[in-house]
Amino acid sequence: MADKESKIEQKQEKIEDNIIFSKENVNMGHQSEVDYLKSYIVFLMGIAHVYSYYCVGDLGPLIYLSSALTGGGGTMLMMGIGMKYSRHQEVKDYVSRGIILLTMGQCVNLVRDGLPNLIAWWITGNKTFITRVLFFLQSDILIFSGISFLFFALMKKMKLSDKYILVIGFIMNNCAFLLYKIMKSPDSFLISKIIGFFLYTPNTESIFPFFSYFVYVAFGNWLGGIYQKISNKDKFYNLILIFCLPSAVIYYYFRAIYDFPILPKFLTMELYSLNPGPDAIANCTVNVIFLAIGHKITKMLGGKPPKFITYGGKNFTQFYIITYVISLQLNTFCSVMKGIKYTYEFKYPTLLGFINLFVAKILIDMNNNYIHFSIATLKSPIRNFVFVLVYLTTIIILIYIYPKVEGYATYPTIEGYTTQWNEYYSEE
Repeated sequence: MADKESKIEQKQEKIEDNIIFSKENVNMGHQSEVDYLKSYIVFLMGIAHVYSYYCVGDLGPLIYLSSALTGGGGTMLMMGIGMKYSRHQEVKDYVSRGIILLTMGQCVNLVRDGLPNLIAWWITGNKTFITRVLFFLQSDILIFSGISFLFFALMKKMKLSDKYILVIGFIMNNCAFLLYKIMKSPDSFLISKIIGFFLYTPNTESIFPFFSYFVYVAFGNWLGGIYQKISNKDKFYNLILIFCLPSAVIYYYFRAIYDFPILPKFLTMELYSLNPGPDAIANCTVNVIFLAIGHKITKMLGGKPPKFITYGGKNFTQFYIITYVISLQLNTFCSVMKGIKYTYEFKYPTLLGFINLFVAKILIDMNNNYIHFSIATLKSPIRNFVFVLVYLTTIIILIYIYPKVEGYATYPTIEGYTTQWNEYYSEE
């Protein structure tokens, strides 16, 4: 009788070992593999932002490939997972978070692009800097995140399920690509900049348009719901690596060597900003593979990630803001001191990228340990003042600078003054 009960228990244990998902939410709390993906993207951002503006260097193709495979899409996907795991699930919480992120994003745009280039124009009189000022209206990650939280608030108000939000995300993604193919951007640079927050406008620096990238947030939110029910992570990630890794390798192999007539060319700004249909799916797949690798490494290390991984995950937003601001402010400074094309003569961008990350860490430690500044934690009267100041400053600069614009240009390419982002031409 005892032997029979023992066999039944062993059989039950084997069945439980093969079960991947539970009917209940059992996988709650902090997910260390997300920290691995965040830390990798932090490292990539610190280097990639330097290569974007100091782009002489042998590692350029590898950096851009890594950015295309993870980069912005991975950031949005992690945000979607974070939404699902957040304790603040009310509609008003999403609205509040969205407004805060929009304001943070515009504040960064002012500090990174608007004010430095305005000062540079006052100093040099070079009209190229006037156009650069206008990139304080930019669809960067924080602005995109703010719009996404507000849109998710609407979805929650409508009580839509995760899978329906994911379907909406894919529809938006494909519609954005279709509109790009059949419609031309407005001639007005300002109108194109505003549209660029939502749809890709190639005559402006429209990097993370909402309609193209929301699918990553929706996928992350849907994946977060699945995550919460995972009872056997080892089995789950083994399946991910067995099926998804070969699929991603095969897809990107053919994507790199063949030009598909419908899709954007591989490793182009068009691809990075649009990521239509199959590219978005492949991109999500690569990011999930990174999560699987992060889990495997954590298990190899005894179940606890290294401190620098946890640090990168915890301070992801600060790293993004600081490394990007440093890269662009230094670019503007060098352009003032040495000329517009000087920064493209810098031959050690990788070294500068590591310095960028190191300086960012010092500033983050100072803020975390002594200053404790965050727009999100400001008291209501001060926060309201900051909000008004950010948007009022934006309006004043726009009214002041826009009538003075005679031609459009962004940062120069290696080949000359024809810009990366649009078809306009500018002389120094």
